[in-house]
Amino acid sequence: MTHYNIQYTRQALDDIRQVVSFIRDTCSAPITAKKYAEGLIEFIKSLSHSAHSFPVSLQTDVLQYGANARRVHYKRKMSVIYTISRDKVIIHRIIPSSIIKT
Repeated sequence: MTHYNIQYTRQALDDIRQVVSFIRDTCSAPITAKKYAEGLIEFIKSLSHSAHSFPVSLQTDVLQYGANARRVHYKRKMSVIYTISRDKVIIHRIIPSSIIKT
């Protein structure tokens, strides 16, 4: 079984901070924000073993991150966009699924 190292872009880290801030501050739910962040990070870590199991996307909004960009959903509301490069999974964005055009 292939094992990949997970690498985040600066934008992906900002995306995580923004969603956690929204849940914590706007929704006034700090415990939920913490649990959401922990769950998201664990989900992304699981890509170290399963990254190839998700298909390459055909969506233009996803392919701007690379010819082999993939999209996977976290809790149906958020999309994790990543590419695979040798022994790395590079997390490019974590954005609401609703803003990605089909």
